Amino acid sequence: MFHDGEDLRGLKLLDRKKRLRSILPRHKLIGFSRHRKTFGTKYFGEAERRGLEGIMAKCAESTYVSGGRTIDWLKIKTSKRQEVVIVGFTAPRRSRPFFGALVLAVREKNAWRYIGHVGTGVQPQDPRRLHGKLMPLKAAKSPFPAKVKHQAVTTWVRPSLVAEVKFTEWTTAGEMRHPVYRGLRTDKRAPDVVREIPRGKHKPQASNTG
Repeated sequence: MFHDGEDLRGLKLLDRKKRLRSILPRHKLIGFSRHRKTFGTKYFGEAERRGLEGIMAKCAESTYVSGGRTIDWLKIKTSKRQEVVIVGFTAPRRSRPFFGALVLAVREKNAWRYIGHVGTGVQPQDPRRLHGKLMPLKAAKSPFPAKVKHQAVTTWVRPSLVAEVKFTEWTTAGEMRHPVYRGLRTDKRAPDVVREIPRGKHKPQASNTG
């Protein structure tokens, strides 16, 4: 943004990058990100295949705007999808009625494995409909051998309803990061829902089931 006291924020992005490259020292911990003018879709596909978080898209003609957001700078995230089984729901919170978040699981070695909660992506019309489907499935106890988050305010249900969730990545504990609810699935039985492993990758070992 500045160089030797000169304000560079009014320069176009490529001009600023040219100035940066001229003064950037050679160091193993510093890398210059070359601007690619074409084949954005191709690079995004490569990011997905490598399991990267996404790509940055910046307008080559843009100037730098301090303290604000513009559409000239975008972070385009890759995402994964996973079929999940709803095994519970937490108490309502804030303005959402009926429930706060859904408790999710997959089948693993003839048992249910906890993979996280999801509340993001639930549309205004969803809570009443989902609650109506979940209440007849109420269960007395958790399907998991260990405690999970928000267990004290969780209503458990029999593993029956299958949903689809998109997310960014799996954590080392075997939970979904940044899950977003996409809707119910009616084409798959709950006992058949297992963690999906991308072709050519091995499933990481998690240390617990809680």
